[in-house]
Amino acid sequence: MRTGRRCGTEMMCPQAWGIAWFVGEEGGYTTVAVAVAMLVSVTLVFGVAATEWVIARSADVQAVCDATAMAGCNVVSAYCTIAQVVDACVLSMGLTGIVTMGAGLVASAVPGGQGAATKVLDAGRKILESRRRFATSAVRGLRGLEGILPFLIVRNGCSCAATNSEGDLAYAGAALPLPLQSQSDFSSLETDTSPDELSDASKRLQDATRDADDAKRRANEARRRAWEADCVDSPSCLSSRAASLAGLAGSYNPVESSPEQWDFGMPIERSRFYYAERLAQETPEGSDIESIADSLARSMFYRYALDEVYEAYYYELDGGEVDLMLPHLAKNSAEIRDTWIYTDASWPCTDEGAITLHASLECPGAIGDFCGYASVADIEGGGVRECPVCRMSVGDLGRVASISTIATNGYEHYWQIIVEESKSYQRAKADQAEAERRMRDAAEEGESAFERLLDSLSVPRPRLCPPGAYGCVGVVTRGSGTPVPSSLVSSFLSGEELPAGVAVSAAALAPDDSAGSEDVLSSFFNGIARQDGFSVGGVLDGIVGLWGRMLVSYGTAYERVDGMVGGFMDRVDGVLGGSIGSWLKRRLVRVVAALGLEPADMRTRKPVLVHTNEVLARAGFSGLAKARQLVQSVPSHADAAGWAAALGVPTVQGGENGGFTIAELPIPGANVGIPLTVDLAGLGA
Repeated sequence: MRTGRRCGTEMMCPQAWGIAWFVGEEGGYTTVAVAVAMLVSVTLVFGVAATEWVIARSADVQAVCDATAMAGCNVVSAYCTIAQVVDACVLSMGLTGIVTMGAGLVASAVPGGQGAATKVLDAGRKILESRRRFATSAVRGLRGLEGILPFLIVRNGCSCAATNSEGDLAYAGAALPLPLQSQSDFSSLETDTSPDELSDASKRLQDATRDADDAKRRANEARRRAWEADCVDSPSCLSSRAASLAGLAGSYNPVESSPEQWDFGMPIERSRFYYAERLAQETPEGSDIESIADSLARSMFYRYALDEVYEAYYYELDGGEVDLMLPHLAKNSAEIRDTWIYTDASWPCTDEGAITLHASLECPGAIGDFCGYASVADIEGGGVRECPVCRMSVGDLGRVASISTIATNGYEHYWQIIVEESKSYQRAKADQAEAERRMRDAAEEGESAFERLLDSLSVPRPRLCPPGAYGCVGVVTRGSGTPVPSSLVSSFLSGEELPAGVAVSAAALAPDDSAGSEDVLSSFFNGIARQDGFSVGGVLDGIVGLWGRMLVSYGTAYERVDGMVGGFMDRVDGVLGGSIGSWLKRRLVRVVAALGLEPADMRTRKPVLVHTNEVLARAGFSGLAKARQLVQSVPSHADAAGWAAALGVPTVQGGENGGFTIAELPIPGANVGIPLTVDLAGLGA
């Protein structure tokens, strides 16, 4: 076998180089060659394995650092969820209080609903007052929680790094939140929502509704009494007297069975037929002058009454008022003097040595020459003399009216009742119309106050920028002295140790589109609902449910809020179609629908790894310089407090492992308050 040449031409023998130890004379490998090859191969295998182990363990410090940065972001994520739940509570309480007061405003327009309206308005005011106190307390609590948030982030990062240590492989590290100081703006939570203007409008609406209801009651009572005098025998009535005295029947003398179907036009028409018929039917009851005089006096009165009732009228006007006039018929001699009967020259006169007035020329006392006609007023004026036989005078005319008016079987008796009730009815309807105008004015003022109150809630939601909002930078060290496992080095390699290492990483929060936006609030409300005292009854029943729906809908920009409000207001009894209350309810629902509250992004935030320079640059740092500074500030051995001090984070002295109460949440419509307490030990875990 040729193994080479000394100078390119001369053949060398194996013995010249000691090759014979490895290659035999016949050209094959010797036992020594095989043993050496096997030894080298095994040494290389174990060497590569040890190298791979060292490389893998060296890279693990970066994975641990990534987990540490994300652990810090978990605390920020938990805080953001807490802050959004608090904002949802404040906003939903404000909406619930305002809607409750809106329902009270609607109830204020319901006849007889003033008592319930006052209770609902008081409940709405209490909710808004509770909302104001809760918002103030919650802002103070959130700011306090943000104050200790940096230390909690550092501590969570320390815990994550330490948890990844195993055996001799020790990790230490922490997460630095950026920004370090809170830049959140909670001013919208403290927006003033004073209900005074709405309360004042509700009070005016209640007063006007009460007046309208009273006027309506008076009008209905007057209408009922007039209907009874016209159609109900007690002991008689206008209709039955018309049938008995004038023989009126059918369409000339109709009768209604209820006051709702009756109106003042019916007695007017009845009386026109009645007096026309009485005048046509009138004849003396005897042939003597007294009977003739009485008949003539009655005829005169019927003509007068017929003229009067033909002047009567009744109209229903727009706006609820009525225009009616039912004449008052004279009922005695004194009132006869105020009519044309007294002054009308319709009585014949003769010369009996003095001009004498007679009921008729058939009077036995009319023996002189005819001298024309005169009125009974002329007798009292001295122009003519009263006949001593027929004695026609104003007293005879007054007696006709008086007897029929005073007696309960007289037609004019019931007519007089209807006339008096018509005046009461007209006054009551005018009062009702005026009160309803005031109701409409107060309702419009209430709608405007309701809209302005809602507008105070449509401000932008709180701007959350807590410590760690830009992200969290993780810094993790691995201690030196960790030996390479003996199984890898054994007797083939000398013992080695894993060198110390350090890594920097960053994580930030990103919305998780796979999570439902209402899941967090639904779970929160369900947890609250299991508390004792979470219910009310009576007129306020439904407020808790309304608040729950408002709360859970916080993340949807309240797209269905008008339906919630309409459903809640439908619970206000007595809101009838066409009433001011119904009109007002529709207006308030439209106001809510047009509110357009700013949507809140309730998607769960989860930490994701980002380039360290992105977080540092957003916080205003030079990425490379700040990373080098962080690495240089790493303490060799420290707990969370030591890491916090090294990273420039304020240390919390005690209490960081207990419960932190942000505020006590008053449940709208229920006499119970639920403390919102955060478990600091488990925050972000």
